Amino acid sequence: MTSDLHQLQSIISDTKKLIHLAENDDWNAVIELEKRRDTDIKKLFDAKPDIEPSILAEGIQFILDKNKTLTKYSHSQVDSIRMEISKAGHAHEAINAYLTIT
Repeated sequence: MTSDLHQLQSIISDTKKLIHLAENDDWNAVIELEKRRDTDIKKLFDAKPDIEPSILAEGIQFILDKNKTLTKYSHSQVDSIRMEISKAGHAHEAINAYLTIT
C-alpha cells in the first residue's frame, strides 16, 4: 500500500470520526479533528497522489458525501445555539423588566 493510499484511508477514517463526534455533540473535538483533516487533505494533494484514479475518486466522493452530512449537523447545531441565545435574551429582558418595576 502506498503512503498516499494510507493517507487517503486516514482522511476517510477521520471523516467517519467527524460524523460520530457531531452526532454526539462533541463540537470542540469536531473543530480540532477538522483542522487536522484539512491539513492532511492539503498534504495529500501537494503533488499528484500515487493512488489508482478510481480509488481516489471513490474516496473523494465518500468525503464529499459525508461533508454534506456534517454540514447538516453543523447547521442544526447553529440553529440550536440561536434558539438558546434567543431564550437567554428573553430571560434577560424579563429580569430587567422585573428589576425596573420593583
